[in-house]
Amino acid sequence: MFKKVNFDLLFFLKLLFVPILYELVIGGGGRYLELGPLSFRMVLFGIALAVSFIYFLNKKVVKKDIIVLVVFFTILTTFSSIVGYFNYAPVEFILGDLKPLFFFYIILFFSLVIKKIEDIDRIGSIIKKGSIILAVIYIIVILLLLYGIIDFSSFYEKQNDIGEIMFRNDSLFIYKGFLYLCIGFFFFLFSNKWYSKWMLFFLFFSIVLTLTRGFILFTTLIGIYYVFFINKNVLLKICTSLVMVMVLVGLSFLMESLGDKSGSDSARFVQIDQVLSNVNPISFFIGHGFGIGVPIRPRGMELSLLEIFHKQGLLGLSFWFGMFIYIFLMYTNIKNKEYKKKALPFLLSVIFIILQSGTNPYMNNPIGLSMILITLVVFSRLLELQKQL
Repeated sequence: MFKKVNFDLLFFLKLLFVPILYELVIGGGGRYLELGPLSFRMVLFGIALAVSFIYFLNKKVVKKDIIVLVVFFTILTTFSSIVGYFNYAPVEFILGDLKPLFFFYIILFFSLVIKKIEDIDRIGSIIKKGSIILAVIYIIVILLLLYGIIDFSSFYEKQNDIGEIMFRNDSLFIYKGFLYLCIGFFFFLFSNKWYSKWMLFFLFFSIVLTLTRGFILFTTLIGIYYVFFINKNVLLKICTSLVMVMVLVGLSFLMESLGDKSGSDSARFVQIDQVLSNVNPISFFIGHGFGIGVPIRPRGMELSLLEIFHKQGLLGLSFWFGMFIYIFLMYTNIKNKEYKKKALPFLLSVIFIILQSGTNPYMNNPIGLSMILITLVVFSRLLELQKQL
């Protein structure tokens, strides 16, 4: 009877994985699908975690490295919450900081459903399809705005209330989920399908239309790294060189389109200055705790690494960088050529998220964290499968 129950639970978990991953890729911050006080993402997260826990109690199949990571994360977040409480942080502020971090526990679900090469291939397929869906919707909305079919004033007011979109001008905007335009780009780099090069062009065109400097710069740099240091195709190197020139010319026009960004940049410098001004010998090592912000950003900060340092100190940074180092070490230990090729787009995606988190809040919220955790589980699983060869 237990075997039948376990099989049914695992089948349900694998079935649940598809909508969860699509929602993470396309859903941005999760505010478009809200069910009262809960978002659709939170409902999926709750179901996935509950069923995963039941399955784990029956089978105890989660890998040891995942368990160790979860235990360290739990101890660290509990400690930082206590530090914040004793520093008189409002309880609602502490809970506000914990809410996106609770998503870390989805790694237990990922570790149960990512078992085979087919599961890893399915992840890549969903990311590619999801990124194209994002790009198509973006282009369609831009055209509808340009031709006045969608009234800009009404659209702006409604989207401003939801908080998923930041507008660049009367027709261009950036959506929180556009991170996956770039991640989808990396996965298409390694696709052998005849249409992949067209999808790369389409995605890059969409990325440029977001007018986001970090997206354009880091996608270009990582793409160049792949072409010149990994790919052996000489024609591709020549074409990429020409594209580089076009991108550099385009970036000069882009800076004009963006207008004056000094206000946004200065706000980030003020955050850095205020964080450094509040550093003391104790906070340097353990931070000020969750719920403690700075005057310009009393809640969440725009710079992920800065927020981690301010609230969790060197201790918190050590955890996150330790996790990244573990991911890189696992990648270097993947020796099988086929597995290495499957792993590389995941690695490039994590590098991209780390770079973007220097100026944006990605790595410590579900949008970027989900990709980091999936990569960690995928690499751990590839190493296990490699041993069985």
